[in-house]
Amino acid sequence: MLVDNKVLEKIIGAAEISKGETVCEAGTGLGILTAELCKRAGKVISFEVDKRLLEKAKKLLRYENLELVSSDLFKIGTLDFEVFVSNLPYSRSRDAIEWLATQKFDRGIIMVQREFAEKLVASPGEKDYRAVSAMAGHCFKISQVTSVGRESFSPQPEVESVVLKIVPTNTVTRETVKRLNLLFSRRNRRASSMAARAGMPEFVGEKRIDQLPPSTLIGMAEMLNDLRAL
Repeated sequence: MLVDNKVLEKIIGAAEISKGETVCEAGTGLGILTAELCKRAGKVISFEVDKRLLEKAKKLLRYENLELVSSDLFKIGTLDFEVFVSNLPYSRSRDAIEWLATQKFDRGIIMVQREFAEKLVASPGEKDYRAVSAMAGHCFKISQVTSVGRESFSPQPEVESVVLKIVPTNTVTRETVKRLNLLFSRRNRRASSMAARAGMPEFVGEKRIDQLPPSTLIGMAEMLNDLRAL
């Protein structure tokens, strides 16, 4: 749990929330961040999968503009909101990025493990370049808000953290997300042979899947009709 008020202030400041906006929060937790969001937003929709935490939050948070939802946000479809804010368990970071890639919103502030942040901004051919890198590169403009030390949490984690601001540039479908992940499960294969197997126009050159730029990979994923062909 985040216990550092200075980091909390930086998250709120970077979100630049106005009274006319709806905020989607992934992970209510103890409601510390939720309360600050409610003071600034027109409406806050906060999702929490832990029912015990949610019951505590209901007792502590008394805001008319707050909707608490006992559900896994990343399993629902389209949601209407302008600002996304999350301080999720780091095991859900990829789920958050993949879900956000399918949504229309204005901006998001997320806290992630530094190692994951490095994957998000990795370039084609680099060792950290993954499907989520290509997804992020195609769908978002990403900038770092601040670094977060271990002492900002209770209990203290073993990893370093960063807060990122993400601004959407493109959206994709859930099916495209699935196909992109499948492409990267064959990341060391030549792109030309993969395209031929899928019945697509053959790619020129000898580049591997993990050497292709995000726009090419997304285009390739969108064209795939039969995933079994891979």
